[in-house]
Amino acid sequence: MKRRNRFKQTTTLAFRLIQLEEAARARASHLPPGTERERLLKKAREAERAVQIEQWLATPGAEPPP
Repeated sequence: MKRRNRFKQTTTLAFRLIQLEEAARARASHLPPGTERERLLKKAREAERAVQIEQWLATPGAEPPP
């Protein structure tokens, strides 16, 4: 059986997601309108939403995000 490579993350999930969002938006801003730009913007929106959900899960008793 193959062993999994495990390592400890040095940054938080929220920080990595924010970096992903910013990078995707930056790359999309340099592209002309089209499918590649829309794909990057969708990826940025998904990362932004994931940050909201992660923050919601970390807050006990909080209401779900809109």
